[in-house]
Amino acid sequence: MSYTTGGMSTCEAWGWRMGRKGKRKGYFIQKSEEWLESLAYRSLSLAARCLLDEFQIIYRPNRNGQLSISTRRAADRLKVLLPTVMKAFKQMELHGFIELTEHQQWLNGKAREYRLTIETYNDCEPTDNWKKWSADDSVSQ
Repeated sequence: MSYTTGGMSTCEAWGWRMGRKGKRKGYFIQKSEEWLESLAYRSLSLAARCLLDEFQIIYRPNRNGQLSISTRRAADRLKVLLPTVMKAFKQMELHGFIELTEHQQWLNGKAREYRLTIETYNDCEPTDNWKKWSADDSVSQ
């Protein structure tokens, strides 16, 4: 079967759109093979892996340490129940991918704030706390 595009590119004919010069609009998420292949990452639940993606979506270099996703919002975004997302937060913290920087303030309606240890923080290199995690640590989970 042969398709004609009427002078349009194949992408235009199929309705695929890109930004200027073929670049996607918005930010991108960078993933390192080093931590993707680590035991710390591979031992995370699927919900925790997805939650890490959500943190990377809101990450900006000047905001690391002030990253905030409420448990309700995370549960809604991941399409899971609150207990599942609460376990995912705990796993990510225990495995060294996030670190709590500010506790919640219920009276002010403010959720906890975290920093990603896989990203720069205060103009310093990532601390990569996930490298310190071992399978023996999972006994306490």
